[in-house]
Amino acid sequence: MSSEYHVGGNGLVNGKSRYANIEYIITAEFHIDKGPSLIHQYPKEISGISELAFLPELMIPDQIHKREEDYTLFLLYRNQTTGELQYLYDKTCEKEPYYLYTIVNNLKDNNFKRGSIIKSLSIITKLSFFKNFKPLLLICLDKYFNNNKIEILAELFESINTKNFDVNSITSQASIIKKLLITSILDLPINDKIYYDENFRNKLLGIKTSNEDLFIRKDLSFNSIIQFNNMNIPIKIPMIILPDTIGDYLNPTDLNFKPNLINILNAKLSSQIFNNELTIYGLQTPPIIILINAILTGKKIIFLSYESSSGTIIDHLLLTLKIISGGGILSGLLTNYNVFPMIDVSKIDLLEKCDSFIAGTINPFFKNNDKLWDLLYDLDSNEFFISSQINEVNSNMIFKNSIISEDAKFLSNLQLSLFNYNDDLTTIQLIFRRHINEIIRILLSSKNFNNNPLTQDQPQLQLLLDGIGYYWNSDTNKLLEISCYQLISKKFQDLLYDGKFNYSLSLPNLSNELNLMIDLQYHLQKLNNVNTKIDEREIWFNILKYLISGKSLEIFLLITYLIPPNSSTSLQSSSIHGGNLTIFDKNKGIELLLLNLFNSDDQIKSNIIMILQELQDNFLCGWCLNNFIKSNLIYEIAFDDLLKN
Repeated sequence: MSSEYHVGGNGLVNGKSRYANIEYIITAEFHIDKGPSLIHQYPKEISGISELAFLPELMIPDQIHKREEDYTLFLLYRNQTTGELQYLYDKTCEKEPYYLYTIVNNLKDNNFKRGSIIKSLSIITKLSFFKNFKPLLLICLDKYFNNNKIEILAELFESINTKNFDVNSITSQASIIKKLLITSILDLPINDKIYYDENFRNKLLGIKTSNEDLFIRKDLSFNSIIQFNNMNIPIKIPMIILPDTIGDYLNPTDLNFKPNLINILNAKLSSQIFNNELTIYGLQTPPIIILINAILTGKKIIFLSYESSSGTIIDHLLLTLKIISGGGILSGLLTNYNVFPMIDVSKIDLLEKCDSFIAGTINPFFKNNDKLWDLLYDLDSNEFFISSQINEVNSNMIFKNSIISEDAKFLSNLQLSLFNYNDDLTTIQLIFRRHINEIIRILLSSKNFNNNPLTQDQPQLQLLLDGIGYYWNSDTNKLLEISCYQLISKKFQDLLYDGKFNYSLSLPNLSNELNLMIDLQYHLQKLNNVNTKIDEREIWFNILKYLISGKSLEIFLLITYLIPPNSSTSLQSSSIHGGNLTIFDKNKGIELLLLNLFNSDDQIKSNIIMILQELQDNFLCGWCLNNFIKSNLIYEIAFDDLLKN
């Protein structure tokens, strides 16, 4: 190989610092007479290739001869003991997966059977925004296609790895709370502020060092330029990386996001099988609810399409992960759950090792073998099927469950957002984030603190105010709704406490610097319930006591965003605004705070003023609060008047 492409032992490439954006580039070919085969691995043979013996088959999806191009995806994990890559995650592996992302081209060539030859190019990377490299990979594959020169792969490898794409390294000061908060703020002019005000952006994200390889885009993404094949090719990089999120949560770039979501919402349940963890409302249970329940209870799930591309199947699977993780609310899916975006019958032994999995396939064999799965989604017929092997329940029992209020609100708000208001994708994601958070709170109920034992080296945490978990406005509703989700709750708690899942907003994670805790969401929802007699003074006083620092203030503001409207009618009332949601339609929690500027109790008003002053002293919270107040003249006048008095 030419020394021009040499990677030195000092980590330099052509005199420039080298970054591990991609670790390997792999090429494969498919000939009808000899099947798929690896051609090149660069910069060296993959460690662990013995276990990855069927790697070429993964890179060439079934039925590719029907399409001009396609893509596949697989997740790999590095064993920290051996250094090798493997398919299944275990406790010896690094936490973060590697993504084996492959683009496939089918070019016509009469010298081969079926009149075409199929070639693929793969990268192995830890970058979750790997799909943004597609234009670059297509150019490389086109250039490589004619002569299979490894120097072309070397040029691509070095072009990518001379750039610093490590967003986490420059936003290391941003906690998961702050990331969730920033990606929940959809209604303020924060986009323009972040884009135009560099000082604001740096302080918001905790950026202390500049990165000459990145510059900001107006859609709140970073951008970079890669020089390859005598061209400058732009690469979009998410501004904020969230746990278990493949792609960009804040600004989804996938044009298929909304149509794929509508497909899932319009799907039908075709099985006549009842199961207490899936069909909680009988055969009328909406498929999106069945899908959510299946993941929360660790089921084996397959996405199947014989007629669509592997890329279409994978897109549906990744969409499911994106919305059900709530963009960082629930994590652990990419490791403990076992995600196989594309798989075929030669890997059945892999599936049989897993208690839970989500897998995509083009092979119809799976549909007729329901011993392999619990829930199957057939994209071609847009139908969900429940395995005949799953535990059935008495069909007379299932209809005792009427739909719980949270599920009803979620489905109604989602329908309104998708079909009435045609909201942007971030609003739709916020609806899912809120719902997943609410459902988890129902599943944990009062156990999100008491049943999560603290280790001895953890500080003693103090609960400021009794009342934790999901808030019900009556014991009757609580009994009915808990019974509906009882079996799901038990299974989810087992998975959570076994470390299979992680809930980012569990109560101990929300303690402040003095190790004080209060379940803000419980008490704010309690205050929002007009039918319950409560001690408002005590609640607002303890909230004030909790808000001592930037951490607790940002937690408070995040929780105000995560409180969904009491009903879809509050969203429907937005029609008087031309169908656009106002600030207070999107954040009922902050409106609840500002409404108490008019409370008849002077002590409560005094606590509210002090809470607002604490919020104002925080960089992000203060900026948000000022925009809230200025959006409503009545609140602004009341606040100014109380400050003067």
